[in-house]
Amino acid sequence: MAFAVFTGNEKISRTFPTKEETLKKADEAGLVEMIGGELLLQDDLSVRPCPADPEPKNEEDLDWSPKQALESGT
Repeated sequence: MAFAVFTGNEKISRTFPTKEETLKKADEAGLVEMIGGELLLQDDLSVRPCPADPEPKNEEDLDWSPKQALESGT
């Protein structure tokens, strides 16, 4: 099972193999805050399991921008 960042029921990131890697990438995108010694996603974002993307992507293909997705509503 893969994991991705969601806002509500909408997937806004590509999938990652682990929840930890998903959180790490969300942190790199500026979407994670340290609260009480714990990493938490901002606003109504969540990391949830989901089916893997149909075509695997590597680091060079890491083209998602959750902030842009949130701003544009996509």
